[in-house]
Amino acid sequence: MPERYVIDTHTLFWYLTASPKLSVRAHTLLKEGENGKALFLIPSIVLAELFYVIERTGARLDFENEYEKICEAGFFDIVSLSGFAILDFPKLSNVVDMHDRIIAGVAYREKVPIITRDKDIRKSKIVKVIW
Repeated sequence: MPERYVIDTHTLFWYLTASPKLSVRAHTLLKEGENGKALFLIPSIVLAELFYVIERTGARLDFENEYEKICEAGFFDIVSLSGFAILDFPKLSNVVDMHDRIIAGVAYREKVPIITRDKDIRKSKIVKVIW
């Protein structure tokens, strides 16, 4: 079974745009996904944020096309927010931003590391962070 990770918005955006901002470790792990050795959980809020980042930055990405690629890639799994998941929010109170709390919450519930550069998630020490 492939290793599982949660992926945050900027990590996904930088992967899709082949940005040098993506860390070497994150890039290596995403390549493992391409080779069937890793699976990346994408909280649904990450997709909403991805749309916003593409729009805001004027990146030459078509969200609909990128979404289709993500769905077809085989190494991404989209995780929807459920009411049950919100019950974990009090345990995640060190992550102040609500979107980040949702993203960290997926890693917390699934007991997997999160690939992120986000300093607030790192400082929370609630989940293991890889960057």
